[in-house]
Amino acid sequence: MKNVKDEECLVFVRNIAYLRKKNGLSKKEMANLLGISVYSITKIENGIFPKNLKAEVIYNIYKKFKIKPSEQFSQIFAED
Repeated sequence: MKNVKDEECLVFVRNIAYLRKKNGLSKKEMANLLGISVYSITKIENGIFPKNLKAEVIYNIYKKFKIKPSEQFSQIFAED
């Protein structure tokens, strides 16, 4: 795993944390929804982009939250 340095990846990980909290999902629920582990969700929320993250996650975000893949990386949904 590497720390997020690329701005688009940083936007993506911030958006995942925002979506989870906004929708009142636990880390386990969000992990199940995205098809990844709770460990991966925790790393993502700490700004670490897992190197084995699959495109399926992007599709699952689109499917559940109706957010286009390009938007997942190009805009922050909300600032804390």
